[in-house]
Amino acid sequence: MKRHEFSFGTEPRMRAVPEGKSAELKFSGTISTKETEWGEKYTFEITLFSHPSYESIPKEGIKTNWESKSQLAEQLYNATSPEAIEKNPKLAKAIKNDMWVLARSEEGTYFIDNKLRG
Repeated sequence: MKRHEFSFGTEPRMRAVPEGKSAELKFSGTISTKETEWGEKYTFEITLFSHPSYESIPKEGIKTNWESKSQLAEQLYNATSPEAIEKNPKLAKAIKNDMWVLARSEEGTYFIDNKLRG
C-alpha cells in the first residue's frame, strides 16, 4: 500500500519594509504573479539577509517570498520577462548573482538597487 504525505500551511512571505527603512536580499528562484484576496501580486522567491522587522536573521539568510502590488514590483517583473532578459543579459546576471537593497521611502514608495561589490 502506498503512503501519502500531506502538508498544510502557507508559503513564507517577507514582512513589509517599514517606511524610511531598507532590506538586503538576493533573488533565489521563481518570479511570477499570484492571485490573492487583495488581487494580483508579483511574487519573487528571495533569500533575505537583513530586514528591520526581523529580530535576527542567520548568516545564510531566510528563504522567503516577496509579494507586492507596487509599481517597483511590476517594473521588475516586466524587466525580468524572458523577452526583456534576452535583450539585457547584464540584468539577468545581476538578478542571479547580486545582493540587492530594497528601500522604502518615507512616503511608502519602494526602490531597489543592486549592491555593487567594491
